[in-house]
Amino acid sequence: MRRRLIATTLATVLGASLLGLPSAPADAAAPITAKALLTRVSTAAETTGGYDRAAWKHWVDADHDRCDTRKEVLIAESTVTARVSSSCAVYGRWYSYYDGRTWTRASDVDIDHVVALAEAWRSGAKSQRWSAGRRQAYANDLGFAWSLQAVTDNVNSSKGDRDPAHWLPPRAAARCAYAVRWTAIKYRWHLSMDRAEKAAVGRILSGSCGATRVTPPRRAF
Repeated sequence: MRRRLIATTLATVLGASLLGLPSAPADAAAPITAKALLTRVSTAAETTGGYDRAAWKHWVDADHDRCDTRKEVLIAESTVTARVSSSCAVYGRWYSYYDGRTWTRASDVDIDHVVALAEAWRSGAKSQRWSAGRRQAYANDLGFAWSLQAVTDNVNSSKGDRDPAHWLPPRAAARCAYAVRWTAIKYRWHLSMDRAEKAAVGRILSGSCGATRVTPPRRAF
């Protein structure tokens, strides 16, 4: 049973423990600062119109083990060893770093696409004419720990599809980690940032947060 590729891959992101982040997959790239990684993300105006959530097939069971993507993330991110039934009902405990809450019922937790599907559409997927297969791969990205995050459901609802210029985690201590993750995901998927978004992320990364050393994630394509 695949338990999220990154959960079983020995990974290295220097400084990740200081941010309270799980490690990202190791790659051949040399570690750089988060601020330097931000410079590798292009700046471009968003494209609008044409987004259809139904076109992004998500929570698939890619390995046919009865555990779809949501369940795989719940298993990987449980802070205790998760119990999994034969039908893949998951029992565990989850820490939502966005707001500092801990939950013991899976129904209280959403799996957040850190960079929302609609945001991905506006910042590259539309202009690059992503195929249905690439959209599905993005929506179920188990190959990079930071793409999908178990968080408190109503906090995820409050975020919607907004970028860091318009929404940040309510817990101030989480914002550095969030900005680092956001930047890494945009880099991984060849997605751009608009000017306001990049300025908002840049402000967070302007101090000690930006000095955090990270291994640039493997490009998705």
